[in-house]
Amino acid sequence: MTLSEVEKLAHYIQSLSGFEIYKTIDGNYDHIGATVADAVLQANNKYATNVKPRVNRILELYPKARTTSSVLRLIESTSATEFLNWRGIDRAERFRLVLVLFSTESIEIESDLKEWLSQDSNLLKLRAIKGIGPKTVDYFKILVGVSTSAIDRHLLNFLGLAGLTPCDYLDAQNIINATADILSVDRAYFDHSIWQFMSKGAAASQAGQCNGYRA
Repeated sequence: MTLSEVEKLAHYIQSLSGFEIYKTIDGNYDHIGATVADAVLQANNKYATNVKPRVNRILELYPKARTTSSVLRLIESTSATEFLNWRGIDRAERFRLVLVLFSTESIEIESDLKEWLSQDSNLLKLRAIKGIGPKTVDYFKILVGVSTSAIDRHLLNFLGLAGLTPCDYLDAQNIINATADILSVDRAYFDHSIWQFMSKGAAASQAGQCNGYRA
């Protein structure tokens, strides 16, 4: 990342008449089951139709199952697929494995998770679960209130539209975060604002895409 890249992105955003800065994002559910469900289901899924309704369903049907222990007890008597209202076995098992890890690490509520995610060594434990990549780890951070970005295809395509081609995930994240800082916008809100701009049918570009960014 260079200063010129950050300035280039900032100038590009300022040139877009339809770009809106959002000041609210999903997350901070105060419900570990909803948080893990959101993070596990979001990759390669349509959020508005496939993820958000399921998160809302969890909050409505299981309001008392807000801790890791209570969710684990619940899916023993029902199942992870029933809890998630999801047919796929892979994501249901990923959901269960994340909860097992959190239980092993004494993570019961979102404030525990936020503190745990602040330690780099813990991120490797989460990444060790099949299907959990750097984007999902950063998305977990956003869900519990950490100010950062989670780089997916929408953000990468947006960087491409601005004429930027980061070489890897961290480079892209550094550009996004630094631009948010100079624009005085919360990094997570900036991430969400770009995501909304691109997901609502803005001109798409495949420039800058690299493998492995979307998990």
